[in-house]
Amino acid sequence: MLAEFFLHKSPRARAYAWSGLLLIAAHGLLKAYIKYRINEWYGHFYTAGGNAATVSSDDALGLANGERRVYALLLEFALLCLPSVLVHPVYRFLVSTWLLQWRMALIRAYLREWKPNQVHVENGAQRVHEDTQRFAKGLQTCCSVLLDSVLTLCVFSPLLVRLGTAVQPTPLPSAWLLLCCVCIAAAGVAGSVMIGWTLIALEVQNQRVEADLRKALVLREERQDADADADADAAADGSASRFTPVLHALRDNYSRLYRAFAVFSLWLGTYEQSVTMLPYVIAAPLLYASDPRARISLGTVTQVANAFGQVFASLNILTSNWTEVTDWLSVLRRLREWERHLRASPIGSDSLMQLQAVASDDQAEVV
Repeated sequence: MLAEFFLHKSPRARAYAWSGLLLIAAHGLLKAYIKYRINEWYGHFYTAGGNAATVSSDDALGLANGERRVYALLLEFALLCLPSVLVHPVYRFLVSTWLLQWRMALIRAYLREWKPNQVHVENGAQRVHEDTQRFAKGLQTCCSVLLDSVLTLCVFSPLLVRLGTAVQPTPLPSAWLLLCCVCIAAAGVAGSVMIGWTLIALEVQNQRVEADLRKALVLREERQDADADADADAAADGSASRFTPVLHALRDNYSRLYRAFAVFSLWLGTYEQSVTMLPYVIAAPLLYASDPRARISLGTVTQVANAFGQVFASLNILTSNWTEVTDWLSVLRRLREWERHLRASPIGSDSLMQLQAVASDDQAEVV
């Protein structure tokens, strides 16, 4: 899946493949820098808003300076948001085109290696057609989210350490906010893996039963002309009866999948909502701390909440995107099985036994 694109025989194709990675990295750096500047803006804006109550209505100069400060901050925010309007749409277009070329390279490579005398593997056409498309789409999401999270973590971790020095409910190390965030995110990942691991095998099985249904529908359409002279009711009854096992398998697998998703969604919603409130619970009481040295401004509270949220989101990408991750991992598993099939020897007992063993293992995981 990687060699077909990044190690292509054509130097021009290889250069195009690697340039896409550079584009993704540059866009990730830009997004991380913008988020860092917006976090600073939050601190300045809310501090300016909090200071407005201290300006007397008779202080014309103070009011005028405050008004100019607010307008300057609003202009700064507009300039920070400008790349989102101009750069992001162009980036999405270029990356979508890049991923399409990756998919085309995979399809061409698979078609060259797909020998008609190889042992049969279920839904081979779907793996070349649909799974490559889902692989490219999932890769775009995973790469963008992962790179964005890594760069955001690099930018906001020092800021959270600095804010940890200012926010001290009791004497604590300066990195206490960062350590707290890391521990909470690690616990969330562990819980998500334990609760949601079965979703991967269920997604793999789900793709199989969906492909079986499409195949049965295509076969019914092809038989339509052959059954044209037969009795219409008898032909319809016989055709419908052939769908019974497929529909039962589809219904049963979706029922298991929905139950697993419901349990995981309950866990994820409870976990993420609790973490959203945590930085406010930590920092907000210090607005009215009895010790003037421990007291902080509203701008600092906002900065803490935003920086904590950014670092937590970067560490928590596996948990917050677990459903998308399981879907992409299921596609990845099917494509790896397909590549093993393409590299297998022509029809023979060893090849057949190997593929049957793979299918049995996947089925065992679902059960």
